[in-house]
Amino acid sequence: MSHKISNEAFQRMVEKAAWLISEGRIVRISDILYYVIGRRSRHLVKIGDNGDLTCSCFGFKSRGICSHVLAVSTLRKMKEGVEIINEIMQERIRRELKQLYRGEITR
Repeated sequence: MSHKISNEAFQRMVEKAAWLISEGRIVRISDILYYVIGRRSRHLVKIGDNGDLTCSCFGFKSRGICSHVLAVSTLRKMKEGVEIINEIMQERIRRELKQLYRGEITR
């Protein structure tokens, strides 16, 4: 599935993927399934038998690529991607628990 996207659109996807990684918004469910927590929605990224990544988001269905797939792909290619996911996620949880305790998070 190859769709033409503009350089600007691709750049936005790359920036969002970097944000998803840096904010600890990728949860490894199993060897083939990742849960990606966006700003307003959540998506599943699955690794197929042939190694291709697919995402449950509308953007992937319409373009064949999305920031969620880019983020998961990047982490998988990093030497210590799983450890990085766990470390960043733990930091995110600590930060949000502190905010919740202080009453900064209301929902």
